[in-house]
Amino acid sequence: MASSKKKKKKGKGRAGNSVSLSIPVVLAGAILTVVAILALLWVRSPEQVDSGRQVLLLDELEVEVESALLRGGFSLEQIDVRHEPDLLAYDIRGFLPDEVFVDRLQQRLQNRFGLISHDLRSETYEVLIYRSGALVCLLQFERPEVAIEPPPKEVGKPMVVIIMDDLGRSLDRAREVVDLDLPVTFSILPGEVLATETALLAARSGHEVMIHVPMEPQSYPETNPGSDALLLGQSEAEIMKRVRGFFKKVPYAVGANNHMGSRFTEYRDGMEPVLKVMRERGMYFIDSRTTAQSVVIPLAEDIGVPSTIRDVFLDNDAEVEAISSQIRKLVRLAERQGHAVGICHPYVETIEALRREKRLLRGGTVKMVFASKLISS
Repeated sequence: MASSKKKKKKGKGRAGNSVSLSIPVVLAGAILTVVAILALLWVRSPEQVDSGRQVLLLDELEVEVESALLRGGFSLEQIDVRHEPDLLAYDIRGFLPDEVFVDRLQQRLQNRFGLISHDLRSETYEVLIYRSGALVCLLQFERPEVAIEPPPKEVGKPMVVIIMDDLGRSLDRAREVVDLDLPVTFSILPGEVLATETALLAARSGHEVMIHVPMEPQSYPETNPGSDALLLGQSEAEIMKRVRGFFKKVPYAVGANNHMGSRFTEYRDGMEPVLKVMRERGMYFIDSRTTAQSVVIPLAEDIGVPSTIRDVFLDNDAEVEAISSQIRKLVRLAERQGHAVGICHPYVETIEALRREKRLLRGGTVKMVFASKLISS
């Protein structure tokens, strides 16, 4: 029994020693943690934070500049860009645009980033873009070997615009639209899983990109416009936040139209913040006209946003013959009033009808153009 008691005391002594030894270990661990945190803070210096912000600025600037070039008639095949420290350097296989184009580009970038200025150097075929006085973008255009007369403007030919809504769900279907070799304007739902990829495919194929903005319909909530939709109960700040978020999901967008929205487009307090975002980004808005009581066009005029309305839905009756008939109706309307806007969807039947009517749209009495061409004319 005496021997057993001695062993217990020995064990208690070892536990005490263990506790006493653990205190310096904990203190050492705490000191090392503090040192590691301070080291991380020292490594992530203000210069590196500023550098990270500059990289983000240049990434966003690249999208805006290329979007403006595409809208100005250049294709991505004509555009090469080099990423140099704090600078985007473009080589563009095309001729120097006029002052109007450059002024619009500056205004677009000014609305997006602020503190933007430019220098158009016609003698060296360059456009230099500055932010806060620092050069951030250089566009070098092709130098003609001999003076080239600009092509004569096509006068008097009515313009037809065909917008395909609800894209972003299938890249295969988007490729079918590209393969039509028609200037179909892509309107992409920002909430779709392939929205960004579809926008990139469209832009790289020379197509114009719009955002198909989901909005509350009269039948809401029975009809759901999507979890990211604009609704009457949202604040102005929330609406503007959502619309700005759509542009991040759909790069190269130059305009927008409404998805559903038969209730929302009647709501001035809702449409006003939408159109303010359009104005700050230099974008246009097309009223899909899902209600006769829409406030879009007069409000857009008040705010200063280029706009127009849809004239014909092409595929409410999703049969090839019916869609072909609607396309011919769109052409006749353009002949009467000088222009017309049709909206359709990525149905197999719609694509086939467009293929059948390609000659009419390409070489007939009208000229099929992207939406921005009609808006700016």
